[in-house]
Amino acid sequence: MNKIALIGNFPPRKCGIATFTKDLLEGIRNNDTSVSVIAMNDGLKNYNYPPDVEFEIEQNEIASYINAANFLNTNNFDAVILQHEFGIFGGRDGRHIIQLLKRLQMPVITTLHTILDNPSDGQKAVLQEIAGISKKLISISQKGIEILRDTYGISASKCEHIHHGVHKIETQDTRKIKQKLGIDTQKVLLTFGLLSRNKSIEVVIKALPRVVENHPDVIYIVLGETHPHVLKHQGEDYRHSLIRLVNKLKLEKNVIFINRFVSNKELFEFLKIADIYVIPYLGEKQISSGTLIYTMGAGTPIISTPFWYAQEMLAGNRGILFDFNDSEQLSGKIIYLLDNEAERGQMGNNALALAEQCYWPNIGRQYVELLKTLIEEDQAASRYRMANDMEFAFQLPPLNLLHLRVLTDDTGILQHSRYNIPDRAHGYCLDDNTRALMLSVMLQTDVQDTDRLNRLTSIYLSFIDYAFNPSNGKFRNFMSYERKWLEEEGSEDSAGRTMWALGYTAAYTRVSNFYYHSDSLFKRGLESTGYITHPRALAYLILGLVHHAGVHREAEVIRILESKAQQLSSFFDPTIDRDWLWYDTVVTYANSRIPQALIAAGIFLKKPGMISRGFRILDWLIEKQFIDNLFSPIGNKGWLTPEGKALFDQQPLEAHGMLDACLQAEEYVKDGKYADYALKAFAWFMGENNASSVLYDFASGGCRDGLHPDGVNLNQGAESTLSWLMSLISISYYLRSKSK
Repeated sequence: MNKIALIGNFPPRKCGIATFTKDLLEGIRNNDTSVSVIAMNDGLKNYNYPPDVEFEIEQNEIASYINAANFLNTNNFDAVILQHEFGIFGGRDGRHIIQLLKRLQMPVITTLHTILDNPSDGQKAVLQEIAGISKKLISISQKGIEILRDTYGISASKCEHIHHGVHKIETQDTRKIKQKLGIDTQKVLLTFGLLSRNKSIEVVIKALPRVVENHPDVIYIVLGETHPHVLKHQGEDYRHSLIRLVNKLKLEKNVIFINRFVSNKELFEFLKIADIYVIPYLGEKQISSGTLIYTMGAGTPIISTPFWYAQEMLAGNRGILFDFNDSEQLSGKIIYLLDNEAERGQMGNNALALAEQCYWPNIGRQYVELLKTLIEEDQAASRYRMANDMEFAFQLPPLNLLHLRVLTDDTGILQHSRYNIPDRAHGYCLDDNTRALMLSVMLQTDVQDTDRLNRLTSIYLSFIDYAFNPSNGKFRNFMSYERKWLEEEGSEDSAGRTMWALGYTAAYTRVSNFYYHSDSLFKRGLESTGYITHPRALAYLILGLVHHAGVHREAEVIRILESKAQQLSSFFDPTIDRDWLWYDTVVTYANSRIPQALIAAGIFLKKPGMISRGFRILDWLIEKQFIDNLFSPIGNKGWLTPEGKALFDQQPLEAHGMLDACLQAEEYVKDGKYADYALKAFAWFMGENNASSVLYDFASGGCRDGLHPDGVNLNQGAESTLSWLMSLISISYYLRSKSK
């Protein structure tokens, strides 16, 4: 008997994929096959799994994925079935799962629950990597196979169409079920699922007044609790808005909200009492729907918006479609079906005929037969070779946030430390809290304890908010430990860096309230950016503008970006073709941010000349700071002048800046040249430097403050530690993107 592992969400997690995984497990077991579950944890709570779950993966901890691969390889599993949805795996675009798959020594097939027809570059790359490792990709719809071929360049021979399964629903005594709900003789409309805004329940509610005029006895049941992730980030805002709409339209007697997660048994009872099932989803691009196929299995007629899966499954008079967000059209469709009982019956029977082919034992048999063929074809020697060839050549230390948490109190992150103990005498600064805010957003896909991470983000964002001085529209920088501001306005650098962090947060945070807050502060800050004229401060500001514009595409932000990028570029007009191309006679600190900003802005604005200038400046800085294959940044005891370069003291922020600039350049040229420089800059932290000294403290998770001729500065302040952590995350993202 073959032994199969399913990787995916699993009950008691409450989501469609968890239900699918459980049902598929039972379908496979019905075909005399041993099957176990590797369950994905989401960081929201600890789940009390049944014995079916033999291993758990923490979504945002990459080591957990590697440990899962080791577990599968050492416990005699013959094959793996992966349930794939971008949002359930950690890493950028769910990339962490690659670390598991590439280490497996058995064949993998992947069931794709979402197939995007317009993916980001990262999403496309991740799915193509999964396809390269998987023996087969399973699409629940034919449309999905078309997209895999046309958008991802994946051969049709790699793909299989296997329907979403459905349970055989036995005949129910609907009269007793209705009596229990107090709706004995009324006509029932039903929508089921975890509640979120993309369900568009308001479209149905707005359709009801006209329906009620024709059928006063209609009851619309909205069945299901709010999605756990929505509940965590937005609370019950959406449900309350629906209740307010019901009250406004005076439909209190016609709408019932049942706010709980129901078992399959209960769901089947509700499906059987429903006269019409309504699916008002807003988006077209959905290739699967468990609620749709379950309703077909109940023989209940369906009215749905024309998302891809609905178009495919409801063809042949198996249902009725209505246009997205069209309540008036929906009213007419509901009234038509309520007026035509025979049509409802025929439509339900047509749907049931297809659903009967999709009972879970049949679906399980299709998976088992496919796996049997793949297992027989698979050769142990090739599996072993693949697993070993794919290991990283460049090993990274694990992420350790201990010192970050030690440095952070309820006010913000403290500037300095004596050794690894926070030094309260120097208080706080805006510079470090903006860096910390960016780091906390970067960590969204790499940290399992999201509550703890969100608390850190709140602290740093609150500090920045308090730093804003409404009397002059500028940000203050230095604060004493007693929480007293030491100035009315900070430096241009601190203002530019603040705008960078706010633009980044508004672009990438997954928490809606953090977006609202950071975006509001970003817009207020933009009102007073005219005084930012120094090239380095301009570079910081431009990086924030690029992040914000790249996601939100707001015309005013783009206009300011164009102006500021041209302003920065013009500093080099007199010198760009000279041997000494720097705009000044002294090159000081954080210089790599200038070419990084020009390259990033040039790419977004589609200005080849600006990109070329950025590369020219970056190449010049590389020439000055890479000696004998080592990154040797400009020392702060004399800086870089036409007469020569100070070798010491070297600062961690220089390695971080050079790493980021080179990765920005690599993203454009994609030839490995600048990635190599980025890796060398990262290696500076690990002892590949002029003093052969390691700056990272493996015990504390902090980074030492600088490099002297005789070794390291043993203090571990915020700037150094943040530079290290952000460098670690950035280089790990790059290495994961290149792993095959």
